[in-house]
Amino acid sequence: MMGASRLGAVRVLLGVVLLLLFPAGMALAEAAPFAALTVTPNGPQRYDITTGVTTLPRGGTVIDQDTGVTLEAGTLQVLEGSSIDGTGARVTGSFGTLKADTIHIDIPAGTLRASGDLTLTRNGLTLTANALRYVAGREVVDFTGPVTGTSPDFHADRVLLDAQTGDVLLLGQYSFSDGLLTLTSPTDGGRLELHFHQVAGTPVYDAASEVSPRLLARFSAELP
Repeated sequence: MMGASRLGAVRVLLGVVLLLLFPAGMALAEAAPFAALTVTPNGPQRYDITTGVTTLPRGGTVIDQDTGVTLEAGTLQVLEGSSIDGTGARVTGSFGTLKADTIHIDIPAGTLRASGDLTLTRNGLTLTANALRYVAGREVVDFTGPVTGTSPDFHADRVLLDAQTGDVLLLGQYSFSDGLLTLTSPTDGGRLELHFHQVAGTPVYDAASEVSPRLLARFSAELP
């Protein structure tokens, strides 16, 4: 007969496995960005008891109840309370719509990283970059480049996006053109603010080489 202590351990282990297998969608809840996640699989899941990682080979959908960020991916790996990794991903949130080959969500840090064939669209603007880092608590997106934008057209070494307002900051070597105005950075690089607003429902980005104190304050954690 199985001893009481051994039986109790088996019950605890079984409970953990059942919680991690998301039979119809499971909430991972705390009160912080990316900590109130609901994971809904598209098919079967595999749980690795040695690593604690649950793999969804057919992918699924992850929704953050606090920020509204929604991730759809072709494959997913979930480590409860720690991280979510996805491939062939599409993510929507206050920052816009993001498509990328790979996505990594760091749950304790409240950040999302993306790389590989990366495109983000928002307010008529489309950006492509090598990689990005989204800080959910501050709603700031940091693109590393080269970064290319269309509507308006620009190139930059690095770009910061304020997901609250839509304002953009070009950093390093940059060039900008809106069809009427063309601006380029100094030889040693510089900063160019693109202030977002709408005119009769049409997105407009006004360029200014003198960056507003408000925008500098928003990006203070990302700037040297």
